[in-house]
Amino acid sequence: MRFPAKIVWLVLWTVCVAEDCKEPPPRKETEILSGSWTEQTYQEGTQATYKCRPGYRTLGSIVMMCRGGKWVSLHPSRICRKKPCAHPGDTPFGSFHLAEGTQFEYGAKVVYTCDEGYQMVGEMNFRECDTNGWTNDIPICEVVKCLPVTEPENGKIFSDALEPDQEYTYGQVVQFECNSGYMLDGPKQIHCSAGGVWSAETPKCVEIFCKTPVILNGQAVLPKATYKANERVQYRCAAGFEYGQRGDTICTKSGWTPAPTCIGNVTFLLYLLLYILPVALTQILLTIKQFIFSENGVLMFIYCCLV
Repeated sequence: MRFPAKIVWLVLWTVCVAEDCKEPPPRKETEILSGSWTEQTYQEGTQATYKCRPGYRTLGSIVMMCRGGKWVSLHPSRICRKKPCAHPGDTPFGSFHLAEGTQFEYGAKVVYTCDEGYQMVGEMNFRECDTNGWTNDIPICEVVKCLPVTEPENGKIFSDALEPDQEYTYGQVVQFECNSGYMLDGPKQIHCSAGGVWSAETPKCVEIFCKTPVILNGQAVLPKATYKANERVQYRCAAGFEYGQRGDTICTKSGWTPAPTCIGNVTFLLYLLLYILPVALTQILLTIKQFIFSENGVLMFIYCCLV
C-alpha cells in the first residue's frame, strides 16, 4: 500500500471506527490502576496499566486499552490471583483445620487445637495467610498437669512420680493404702484428668471398728459396744444349735470374719420331729373337751383342757 493510501485509510478508520472513551478505566477488586485518571474523555488507543493488590499476583502486565469507545483488556487471561502460602506447619500433640478459605492462599485461616490431655501455650490459636506468609508462630501444645498429692493421715501413696511433691501429668495414677488398723474412706486410686484436676478427692484413712455382732440363735460372750481391728469375740449358740464354722470371729475392715452363725443341730431336730411333736399332738387331741358353735353352725370357740 502506497503511503498516500495509508494516510487515507487511517483518516477513514479514525472517522468511521475510532471512538473516544467517555470515562476513566474501570476500578477492579483485585487490581490497582496505575497513574492519575482525572479526565472525562480518553482518546482511542489510550492504555491503562494495572498492578495487583497486596496478597495477589499475576504473570506479566495487565493492560487495558480504549478501543471503540470501550476499555478492553489486551491480555484477558492475565488476572490477579491470590498468593499461595506454604503449609502452615504441624504442632506436636495437636492438629489444625481450615477455618476460612479452601486452600492455603491469601486470606486463609487455620485454627489449631490440642489433643486430649494437652493445652495450648499462649493465646493465639490460629494463623492467617497474609501478604508475607503465615502470621503468628505455630502454637505449642504442652501436657496438662495436676497439683501434687499429699499422703492421707495414717496412710501412704504409690505412684510413678520421681519426687513426692512434684506435679503430675495427664493420665498419671496415684494409689492409696492405709496403715494397719485403718481403712480407706474414698477411692483406692485417682488419676490426673484432661482438665488438669484429679478425678476425685484424696481419700481418708479411718480407724476400723465393729459393733457387737448380732447372731441369730446365738449371742456374744462378754459383749462390748465396739471393737477395734483384729479384736476377737467368742460367742455361743442357743440350745439345739451349733457353730457354723467356729466359735469366734474377728473384726476386720469387711466386718466380722468369718461371719458368726448358729445352725440347727440335726440330731436335736430329728428328736423333736420324731418324738416330741407326735406326743404333743396326741395329748392335744385327747384333751379337747368342748366345742362351742354359734346358732348358724359356725365354729366359734374350741375349749381345751390340758391334763
